[in-house]
Amino acid sequence: MIVHDKNGGRTIQLYLPFDVLGRRIESITLSPMKFGHTLLWNEGHYKTMLELLIDFAGVEEAVIRELRYPDTDRVLEAFMTLLTPQIREDITNAVVPQKTGPQPQEQPQERATTNGSGGYPPQGMQGPGDPLPFDNQPGFDMSEEP
Repeated sequence: MIVHDKNGGRTIQLYLPFDVLGRRIESITLSPMKFGHTLLWNEGHYKTMLELLIDFAGVEEAVIRELRYPDTDRVLEAFMTLLTPQIREDITNAVVPQKTGPQPQEQPQERATTNGSGGYPPQGMQGPGDPLPFDNQPGFDMSEEP
């Protein structure tokens, strides 16, 4: 049985439960896809489709690797239905975006409340509460949006 939760996730009750890492695995729960997953995929954060599946399932790789058929097919089918069409196509075509070029070291940035030099947000970027750049463009009216 596959249970759809109210948040968009899926819980797949396994036909063939198993023990791994000292615990009994009777189901796999996949979280719903978030926009952040899409961004991370496109930025090359995930090196394989398996890493994305592990992120959705919130379990160790060993758990996913111990799945048996037909449960493997059922988990993968539920996983694929959660993906965006573009990511599903990438996986079907064995394409996984990879980071390109040298990656700068990420340094924690001190956040200030102003947009002065070195403040938050960096110059040229919007901060919380700033109007969206398309608010004053003709043809795009959100004034009646709930």
